[in-house]
Amino acid sequence: MIKLTHLLKEDEADDKLKSLLRKDYNTFVKELGDNIKDPKFIDAIQTLSDKLPIQAKQIQPIVGKMKPTQNEVVLDKSLSYPLKDPMTAKMCLSGGVVAVAGKSIVTAGNGKFVIDGHHRWSQVYCINPDAKIKALDLPIEDPMKALKATQIGVAAQIKKIPKSTGGGVNLFTINEEALKKYVVDNISDQVVQVFKTAGKGDTPESIADYIWSNVELLKKNSKPVQGAPKRDIMPQTDDAPKFTDTTPRTDKMPESKNPRLMTLLSIK
Repeated sequence: MIKLTHLLKEDEADDKLKSLLRKDYNTFVKELGDNIKDPKFIDAIQTLSDKLPIQAKQIQPIVGKMKPTQNEVVLDKSLSYPLKDPMTAKMCLSGGVVAVAGKSIVTAGNGKFVIDGHHRWSQVYCINPDAKIKALDLPIEDPMKALKATQIGVAAQIKKIPKSTGGGVNLFTINEEALKKYVVDNISDQVVQVFKTAGKGDTPESIADYIWSNVELLKKNSKPVQGAPKRDIMPQTDDAPKFTDTTPRTDKMPESKNPRLMTLLSIK
């Protein structure tokens, strides 16, 4: 009887996880946080991860062909560093494969969607949309399911839902005048020389024109996916560097009940 009771509790946790995954992303994040301290819920996640582990892979997608899954990227967090640091500007302008801060961003759908690392992605995009970026890709085609799977992987590892605040000027909605003023006001003389050497402008004003043309491409071709949430409820994989170890392939989660429970209940 004790064993049966334990299995019933396990199955309740499985059902709770299945129900949670069907909800809209905002509700999902809230309820994931509400349940993350429940040992049975964590066990359900880890059991699912054992059965359906994420097989992530390293890829090198072109930044200009990717779509964001959050609805804001902050101007200052995207451009302040490459406008001040000549090595960063040179790295982006040179093309090839860029690893901002030496890290991979997280993507899904064979590099089609940015899951985590939006500011690193947008930084490269603004400077050189033809560059490639180092990425760890999750084999999930639906961006919302990929976000949920990533949040589960982070939560299972660190037993909490880390958050990063949004706010500031949104690169997806900024106008031409504001963008160009920001570039002219913030670009360093050393970075101007880097752009000049790369043939992308020789004055702050001409470089601002070049960067604005890239931002226009971003706004036209890389609009946030439908239902993209705000920054403050996006997964933060930097807080859980081994999140893939506990991330299940939730889009393949079976609808059947816990098979161990069903086997036991069928015994007469």
